[in-house]
Amino acid sequence: MSESTHISSTTSVRPLRLLVAPATAWLAVLAIACVAVASLLPSYWAFKLSSVLILALAVQGLQLLIGSSGQISLGHGAFFAVGAYTAGVLLSHQWLPFYVTVPAAMAVCGLFGFLFGLPATRLAGPYLALATFTLAVALPQLLKHPLLEPWTGGVSGLSLDPPAAPFGIEFLQPDAWNLLLTAAWTALIYGVLRRLLNGPAGLAWITLRDHPTAALAVGVDVRKWRATAFAVSAATVGAAGALNTGLTHFVSPDSFPIFLSLSLLVGVALAGPSSSVGTFVAAVFLSFVPDVAEKLSQELTGVLYGAVMLGAVFVLPLLSKWRGRMAVSDRAAAPPLNPIDIKEK
Repeated sequence: MSESTHISSTTSVRPLRLLVAPATAWLAVLAIACVAVASLLPSYWAFKLSSVLILALAVQGLQLLIGSSGQISLGHGAFFAVGAYTAGVLLSHQWLPFYVTVPAAMAVCGLFGFLFGLPATRLAGPYLALATFTLAVALPQLLKHPLLEPWTGGVSGLSLDPPAAPFGIEFLQPDAWNLLLTAAWTALIYGVLRRLLNGPAGLAWITLRDHPTAALAVGVDVRKWRATAFAVSAATVGAAGALNTGLTHFVSPDSFPIFLSLSLLVGVALAGPSSSVGTFVAAVFLSFVPDVAEKLSQELTGVLYGAVMLGAVFVLPLLSKWRGRMAVSDRAAAPPLNPIDIKEK
């Protein structure tokens, strides 16, 4: 190697080191700030923020299926339950620590979603929705079966110890540690899904959603890509279920009623078909509105929650349409540009 080649390689590596060092420093500062905020929050608010992030992650998983691939599911609460029970079984037998149960739950739910999605891809519209609805109704009863009771705990469920913070940060309370872990997994999964949607997989799903005939004409494997969308969506919701097990330290079949699946569907309706920020808004709604309704009236909690939910589902699309019309009217009211002025500029 000549001296000039050695100098050029050294000068090319040096800017990379200069870029990596500030990024590492910023990540360390961000991690310290997150630990400080989590340690200062009261246990109640740390618990509520964790539940909001978990619901946002679950809504994001269903949003990917409905908004990107155009498939409707009324039973994603079943994947939430599978992820929760996967983490619960692993923790109860002490096979894995809590922070490793999330990828395990994602793998199990992803495989389960793919196997369910392969035959379900022959269905569409209300028929697919009814098939997933049947899954959500049958799974809680299956978890109570005596053959599965040694694993699932039967009707009583599984009671777990709160996961302790490792790596020398034992000063954190369990709720604060859960908040940090939930935030880290949520940010990581959101980032992976964003890259996935911006890549070839997202393009294939959107093509199947908007132009299925054109997708078939260019050789897109409809069955494979729709089953893959089911797998990715189920894995995301399963991760939320595993995080919920670590948050509540308890899992039982009655924790996953059909109302959970319907709430996730309402969350997608509130969030929109593709807005990541909207999933957090929907999660705040799903987490806090039931508490407010219960404080207003314990007897009419379900009625008030349902009324607010229906109002939000009907009002938010009207607001978006109104904003779109205002934007169109503003563009129409703007004075046209003079070609002479454009040429002079």
